[in-house]
Amino acid sequence: MSVKKITLDEAENLAKKLRSDLGLSLDGPIHTKTILRKENILTAYRPMSIDAYGLSLKCGDYKFMLINSNNMRGRQHFTIAHELYHLYLEDNPKPHLCTNGKSPEEYNADLFASAFLMPVEGIYKIIPTEELREKQISLATIIRLEQYFSVSRLALLVRLDKLKLLKKGQFEVLKSVSPMQSAREHGYDLSLYKKGNEDMFIGDFGTIARRLFDDEKISEGHYVELLNQIGANEED
Repeated sequence: MSVKKITLDEAENLAKKLRSDLGLSLDGPIHTKTILRKENILTAYRPMSIDAYGLSLKCGDYKFMLINSNNMRGRQHFTIAHELYHLYLEDNPKPHLCTNGKSPEEYNADLFASAFLMPVEGIYKIIPTEELREKQISLATIIRLEQYFSVSRLALLVRLDKLKLLKKGQFEVLKSVSPMQSAREHGYDLSLYKKGNEDMFIGDFGTIARRLFDDEKISEGHYVELLNQIGANEED
């Protein structure tokens, strides 16, 4: 059975439902690492090729994500939301590396991630009334939005364009402006536009390893090796 692309309205409804299921507000920003910890999704940030974003897999009650630490942090947040679609909403999720490919499910995951991270209600609260009326969103508002929702400039512009909040041609004009330079000129922190989190690990992997060691199911050497893999056994 072929997979159909979801509509924008369907993506909005799915995003609202998952926000509600996770106990999140329907209009505020999302802290993706908090979700990963709350849902106990084992997550590893590792350097990958620049055109790869991440992958996810589910086995019974266990969920896992791999996020490309070579991507800038704003892109990493989008990837996590994208993978949440695969883990929670896709009918038959299969492990695969998420890249620029646009299969129907990849398209669906992107559309969902955009609605999940940047809810319409939250966007309307931040954009000044005059800018909304004229559909002429200022660069200052663009930077404020991407910082508020912790997303990349491109992801934000795509979202605003799909919501028909940009005048014709404004997408390309704003896209041509350097995100980091413009954020610096407006006095914002620049970490959103830089890569990071390399070798970070989220989840109870270490706890599980300790339990296996205490139950004498793995040797001390194997236990130390597992801790080394997540950087939990480094000397100060």
